[in-house]
Amino acid sequence: MNWKVALAGLFLVLWGCGSKPTISVQVFPAVLATAPDAPAPAGLERVDFAGSPRAAGGVYHVRPDTLLTEWNIIASRSVSPPEGGTGAAVRLNAYAKTKMEKYTADEANLRTYLGVRINGRWADFIPVLDRISDRMMLYGFTEQEVKDLDQYLANR
Repeated sequence: MNWKVALAGLFLVLWGCGSKPTISVQVFPAVLATAPDAPAPAGLERVDFAGSPRAAGGVYHVRPDTLLTEWNIIASRSVSPPEGGTGAAVRLNAYAKTKMEKYTADEANLRTYLGVRINGRWADFIPVLDRISDRMMLYGFTEQEVKDLDQYLANR
């Protein structure tokens, strides 16, 4: 009898794990390519981007090291920018806050871009116009992806 209860409990735990929504949010340092036909410089990945309300379409060169991921987001709120689309106002954990402050303190990184990849697709390239601390806006989400992010943050 005890093994039946244990088996039923294990089944419920495994069933609950499978129903959680998953989302992948990654933010990378990026620059707009000066010569779109040229190959990406060593250590950078070439990304062809169709464009968004905030970033011009074209070729971007992205560094492969992430600045932050969904693990670094501790809270989010859905936003609807005036130019359209869906975004998320996010608050970062202490690790990401320190990393973003250090990254944006370097004047060379201002006026560059942050490439946002959501669930494996390049969602947006956000211009870095000022220093970033523990809060920032991420754009390029679908409404479902914002819901998935909220669900992820509530259940992790």
